[in-house]
Amino acid sequence: MMSRSSIRNVLVIAVTTVVILGVGVLVQQPWKSTETDPSAVTSVDVGSSSDHPAPAVGVEATDFTATTITGDTITLSELRGKPVWLVFGATWCTNCRSEAPDVQAVADAYAGKITVVTIYVGEASSTVKSYADRLKLTGPQIADTSNSISSAYDILGIPAHFFIDSSGTIQQIAVGSLTKQAATDIVARLVG
Repeated sequence: MMSRSSIRNVLVIAVTTVVILGVGVLVQQPWKSTETDPSAVTSVDVGSSSDHPAPAVGVEATDFTATTITGDTITLSELRGKPVWLVFGATWCTNCRSEAPDVQAVADAYAGKITVVTIYVGEASSTVKSYADRLKLTGPQIADTSNSISSAYDILGIPAHFFIDSSGTIQQIAVGSLTKQAATDIVARLVG
């Protein structure tokens, strides 16, 4: 049989263990997203489009029509039927350039299951074409020279990602560089 002092010692050890574990959980904050690196965001000023609410999760994605760097016309709503990943970036953005190979790798891994549309904030078509050719980027590449699409999506920092389901509803928004694994996880959930 254990003495009172032994029972007290066991209780003190148990309570101390619970407190230490609780502090560890609070410090790690596992409920916060670790998919993007908020320090890997480049601020941009594209002006704001006040004629509509800002895009949000659970809301229909703002439609747009644009010309790609290859001269094709693309309308977001016409892409319905499979998920769409909108990537807002710029050729001069270090974080955008560093994540571009990972975005392309995920796009290649899910080819035919998702359409990845890259929108270059305030860029000329010739600049985007040269950049996309050098990096061998596929999928629609749009030079948003007037910032009309970027403004409609209230882009304040790049890279910015909008993951849209097959019915046109935004399922996730991520601002900052995505790791290849984080992007893969999001796309896997999106394509089901």
